[in-house]
Amino acid sequence: MKIIRLSIFCLLSASIITSCVKKQFDNPTDTSHYDPLLPTNASLKDLVAITFSDLPSPGSFKILGDTTVSGIVIGDDRSGNLYKQIVIEDSLGGGMVILLDKTYLYADYPVGRKIYVKTKGLYLTNYKGLPEIAYYVDSKGATSGIPTTLISNYLVKASYPHTITPKVVDIVDLISNPYQYLNTLIQLSDMQFDNASAGVPYSAATSSTNRTITNCAHSGQIVMYNSSYATFQPAITPTGNGSISGIVSIYLSTPQFTLRDTTDVQFTGARCP
Repeated sequence: MKIIRLSIFCLLSASIITSCVKKQFDNPTDTSHYDPLLPTNASLKDLVAITFSDLPSPGSFKILGDTTVSGIVIGDDRSGNLYKQIVIEDSLGGGMVILLDKTYLYADYPVGRKIYVKTKGLYLTNYKGLPEIAYYVDSKGATSGIPTTLISNYLVKASYPHTITPKVVDIVDLISNPYQYLNTLIQLSDMQFDNASAGVPYSAATSSTNRTITNCAHSGQIVMYNSSYATFQPAITPTGNGSISGIVSIYLSTPQFTLRDTTDVQFTGARCP
């Protein structure tokens, strides 16, 4: 009889303990829409202006003061075409690359996530014409990203998701003045891959590759940069015509177009001659 009572007591105890353990994980608090509303004292557009006023030479840099900016992530590393960096854009049309010494950033900073950046002690750099924020710049101009263990000291996650709508831009306007669109998400219409870039892999398997997209009406064209580590590297570029979205960058004086994923390529129309 004592054995039976002891068994019943053990079963009841185990049931109670199990219930308690389960309750610790039930209904986690949803913080995806939470915004800490940190006070900001500058915009991304301000930082871009500082880059070209104070750091006109590629490779130049300056250490930032006690400034806080905010923006929405428009480019992450999910597809692998961006590596150890995210790109953010604010409502004023300013954009910035932020270098982070970490992979799988899209888990914490996916496209559509609002973030705040505390820039005190970080480096604002002119990386071959492109404004970037780095953790350190050495004497040779090589940049390094914010170490994994320190990212939370500088980046504060806010609400998610936000709808990202690319700005519709004319190819002629983009080519004539790319600096006003750097690190921002845009959409180009009536575009297609040129003859050499159509119907081939987005990138060679062993090295990053430039493909060219061109506009039929204006004969304007821009280089698209594709990493060999991108998940879409072996995918075949479409041969049709249509719209395309991407992030504007620059390499020295050459404007570039960075693709986030092939879903941004809508070349489903008939190819123009």
